[in-house]
Amino acid sequence: MKTTNTLDSLVFLTNEPDEYLYLNIANAILEYGNEALPLLNKKLKCSTDLYQKERLRSLIYNVERQDLISKLNSWSDNREYDLLEPFFILSRNRFPEADWSWFGFQIVMIIEQAEKELNPNLTPLEQVKTLNHIIYEVNKFRGDTMAINNPDYYYANTLLETRIGNPLSLGMLYCIVAERLNIPIYGIDLPNHFILAFCKKTDNHPKLEDVLFYINPFNKGVVLTRKDIRNYLAELKIQSELKYFEPTRNSNIVKKMLRTVKNVEINMTKLGMRN
Repeated sequence: MKTTNTLDSLVFLTNEPDEYLYLNIANAILEYGNEALPLLNKKLKCSTDLYQKERLRSLIYNVERQDLISKLNSWSDNREYDLLEPFFILSRNRFPEADWSWFGFQIVMIIEQAEKELNPNLTPLEQVKTLNHIIYEVNKFRGDTMAINNPDYYYANTLLETRIGNPLSLGMLYCIVAERLNIPIYGIDLPNHFILAFCKKTDNHPKLEDVLFYINPFNKGVVLTRKDIRNYLAELKIQSELKYFEPTRNSNIVKKMLRTVKNVEINMTKLGMRN
């Protein structure tokens, strides 16, 4: 049985000079999972050994990463259709001290506002017009190119606080609202971009033939066509492929967010804008 005293001793030994012995110590600490975080953070604050501090930071990162992966795997296995949960999981991992009950309330409020304006007789285009009105006019969300190159703007709390987003964060918000209202809107994973597709309702995940039209969440929900996507790809000198026109699954949207945030953070580090 693991004990707090044993964990305390393991954390104390993170300055072990022998790399082989330290590897065993680190693996033992990781087995404690989140339970190890308070002691690791406490040790990080009081240690004056720079090498030990680097090890502690690495351990904290790995413990948090383990927890994040575990939560995402649980979501993927049980509730893959629900994009709100991973959006909040990723955001809470980055900003654990934020008031997540308030952010949850904000999402619910947007959904309720849209629900009041919608009715079963609206056409798909009219439904999108209604969603656009609620998201971009009533709630004042908007896209800003600045938010593309700042990793914080990929997270739910920053989006909901500032009302400023990038294609991915705005697209995820749009998808979440649509999901809760049973409107068949799905993500489209484009290179360096993210748009949405309004599809026919089907029992299975929609395919290309089910797409009615596309939506650009970064530009106030303007409607796009396949030709617009082909032109976009041509500008980037990228060959058209089925995957750029067909709705992707929520699990792929989450993977895109993880990849994109990582790349943005790497670029910021190279530019000396982030440690």
